[in-house]
Amino acid sequence: MNCSVDATWRRITAWLCTHSPVTAATLQRPARAEDVRAVQHVVGQPLPDDLLAWWGLMNGVDDEFGYRTAFTVPGVYMPLGVTRVQEEWASLSARPDEDCCRPGGLHLRSAGEATIGFCTALIPVCRAVDGAVLAVDLRPGAEQGRVMDWMAEAGSCRTAWTCVGAMLADTAQRLEHHYAAPETPARPGDPTIRENGSLTWA
Repeated sequence: MNCSVDATWRRITAWLCTHSPVTAATLQRPARAEDVRAVQHVVGQPLPDDLLAWWGLMNGVDDEFGYRTAFTVPGVYMPLGVTRVQEEWASLSARPDEDCCRPGGLHLRSAGEATIGFCTALIPVCRAVDGAVLAVDLRPGAEQGRVMDWMAEAGSCRTAWTCVGAMLADTAQRLEHHYAAPETPARPGDPTIRENGSLTWA
């Protein structure tokens, strides 16, 4: 999985450097190993290899001050730096979903199942300006590692991405295929370039 993430991330960064240097410049250096270990310690369980590989390549973007030009994945979600992941998880986990979370790190629902509240086994990895997050589902089950979409008003639901690696592969494919034919009108989910040169998604 690591090699796949490495190759996919090279495709994404190469595209950004060519088509949106201003967005490429918002990517932060690889996460520090001690910060990653701190997240794992707080969460209390191993993190997926593809997520660890991604953090080994970049440490998110500044989602508070650099959001106007920051790199985003489809849906306009900004990757969180590892320290921000820990902060976001602690904040959202303060009131765990009573219909799923149980003492001792147990959960009544399996990976990929929807929740109303925030499940403590969801690790936020990307955030939108409106507060919605993309989170990796660490609950046991066949879909462990799936990327979930969570909003305070709607709870969590499955995305089409089975894992972080799939999310990055989809991002790379959308970037490359749409701009292989730049005369094609943008459809929902297609990449577009703003007037300031930054990447966004239709």
